[in-house]
Amino acid sequence: MEKIKWGIVGAGRIAASFAEALRASTDSECYAVASRNKVRGDDFSKKWGFQKSYFDYESLLADPEVDAVYIATPHMNHASLSIAALKAGKAVLCEKAATVNAKELQNVYQVVNETKGLYMEAMWTKFNPTFRKALEWVASGRIGKLKAIYADFCIARTADAVYRDPEYPMNRLYDINLAGGALLDVGIYPVTCALSMVEAALGGDAAEVQLFPEKIEATARMTDTGVDAFDSISLKIGDVVASLSCSIDTECGSVLKEARIVGTEGTIILPFFWMAQEAQLISLDEKLVDSCSQPFAVNGYEYEIAEFCKCIKTRRAGLLVKESLLHTHAQSLRVIKVLDAIRSRIGLVYPFENSGYVIKDETQVVKEVPGKEVKSKPNMVTVYTDGGCSGNPGPGGWGCVILADGMEYTVSGGETMTTNNRMELSAAIAALSAIDQNEVWRTQSITVHIDSQYVKNGITSWIKSWQRNGWRNSEKQPVKNRDLWEVLDELNKKLNVTWKWVKGHAGNKYNEMCDAMATQEVMKYSR
Repeated sequence: MEKIKWGIVGAGRIAASFAEALRASTDSECYAVASRNKVRGDDFSKKWGFQKSYFDYESLLADPEVDAVYIATPHMNHASLSIAALKAGKAVLCEKAATVNAKELQNVYQVVNETKGLYMEAMWTKFNPTFRKALEWVASGRIGKLKAIYADFCIARTADAVYRDPEYPMNRLYDINLAGGALLDVGIYPVTCALSMVEAALGGDAAEVQLFPEKIEATARMTDTGVDAFDSISLKIGDVVASLSCSIDTECGSVLKEARIVGTEGTIILPFFWMAQEAQLISLDEKLVDSCSQPFAVNGYEYEIAEFCKCIKTRRAGLLVKESLLHTHAQSLRVIKVLDAIRSRIGLVYPFENSGYVIKDETQVVKEVPGKEVKSKPNMVTVYTDGGCSGNPGPGGWGCVILADGMEYTVSGGETMTTNNRMELSAAIAALSAIDQNEVWRTQSITVHIDSQYVKNGITSWIKSWQRNGWRNSEKQPVKNRDLWEVLDELNKKLNVTWKWVKGHAGNKYNEMCDAMATQEVMKYSR
């Protein structure tokens, strides 16, 4: 069968490790690499034997010879590049984290279904034979009933730039604009380990509700750049408690780089669990019951490459395969939902998440019905927003309607674990962000109709006192949701906004539309 021609997007350290393993794959051909840095791209191409070197990502994706794409750029553009590659007809293997948040990953999956494409997160741990042996031990009851999981992945890196490149002025791990921090880069491994072991213990028939943590707690030490440097995480899934940690500024050699899977009859020890080459099964009296030792043939990336090539060959044989059974779409989504919840606990929001909302393409003309609907007047933009969640905290959603230029525009979103107030704030931020991105709308008068007194009073009155008092409320306590208030305040100051309260569930068409969108998002994030 004809070899699979690979294109690599990005020419950094991880891309180099992948290329080393790719060169050893008998199913693969090192065909093209794309880097926005010409020198780095050319050097990468020559070192690893690629035939073509592109200086923009779009050209690689447009090359009809490319069969499969490996995306190895910083986290913040994983979703957009994955979607572009899928629409270009490429099989997509995207470096972890697959996306920055669950909303983005669901958007990717939507395109996978529309294009009938192949997509897989490059979570190399899940394809590692030693890690899979540990999963087998858990699934077969070798350690009895699973009770606890300990997993740590702590490294120490400086904020100094890795490359002399104006696009990356500092180490990407410390750059909040690149979705840096410990959680998405190394914390995803302990979380993946914990969820994988629980799924193995419960078996393949376990319902999603059984596999998702019923309790998530987290605390973090933040850097001066705004990202998380150290995270301490606790997950409770049924009877299993997972104690996890990750770091980019704390390291003790091989310490804090191990996973221990504890059961009623024994413990599995996985040194360097995310790239394990050995595993031990220890009895309650500390005797070695079983062991596994499988050194890498290359560097560990060869296993995910082999699995992805297997999926491509299956598709070439005529069977429509959209995911790997070793690391499914549902499993990737479950992990990113947990990461979303952890970030909500530690207050980490990336700037582009609340300022990059894009209005949906679907629009319809607004028909005026006296006394029932509001038609936007010339040089005026009218906004309706609503938000809510199930459980408070719990899965949440928000929706907004923008009336402008005689047209009706809608946008909605949500989160896995949030509060009613955060969703109300998010709806207002989404609407004003969209307006701010429109050159015409942002110069006009804007009226926001909102059924949340919390948001209306907060942005028009309370926020002034909060700021004077160092973001403390009247009870001298830290103001909740400060991160969102600061974003909303900045937008409110830039734009000419009038805030009006509207009674919820009172028959107002646009308020009801917003409520319906928010409810739909809650249902989506409750799955």
